[in-house]
Amino acid sequence: MVKYELIYFNVNARAGAIRLFLDYHQIPFTDTRIPRDQWPEIKKQMKFGQIPVLKILDKNLELPQSVAILRYLATKHGGLGENPEENALIDAFADQTQDTVTAVRPWYRTFVRNGTKEQQQEKFNEIALPTFRDSFVPIFSKQLQENGSGFLVGKKLTWVDFFLADFVDRVGKIFPEDQRKILQPLFGHRDKILSLPNLKKRLEERKNHVF
Repeated sequence: MVKYELIYFNVNARAGAIRLFLDYHQIPFTDTRIPRDQWPEIKKQMKFGQIPVLKILDKNLELPQSVAILRYLATKHGGLGENPEENALIDAFADQTQDTVTAVRPWYRTFVRNGTKEQQQEKFNEIALPTFRDSFVPIFSKQLQENGSGFLVGKKLTWVDFFLADFVDRVGKIFPEDQRKILQPLFGHRDKILSLPNLKKRLEERKNHVF
């Protein structure tokens, strides 16, 4: 029985990690993709005026916000830390990832909005390069090294691993080739997570979307 409906656009972006989590755990769900031209009208129906939204059908509940959705699914189906301290760290690293997503959005948008190569390079040099080189990659690579399990927090897979791997995978597709070495310390974790069982079909589908 399908208990969930995930509503988002026909891209990965904010729903990518959620789809990976659901597929890995073999949780049936309706994957509703909204055409962009229908969004202004549908937006009026959304609790926060944004998506993704997870409809929990047997509870008559609509849950917004990517991190809240992942945390809820992990609570229901597995993927939390072993104790409150691990869960606090998981939340912290998820928030740090989301802070980075927000910080580099002006660079990201030069691709979404078909900016020129010059505009893309300008925003990369101005925003993305220092963010990834000086903050994001050092913080996360240090945590992975010190944790030593191959996972971001604790000794087992948690929901934040999907959140991180999805982001690194998407960013890696548009990172300038001559700067990809900056992301290299995080590619091992990305590959480990995307090599998990039950993801093959989803990964094939992801190839059709840069974002």
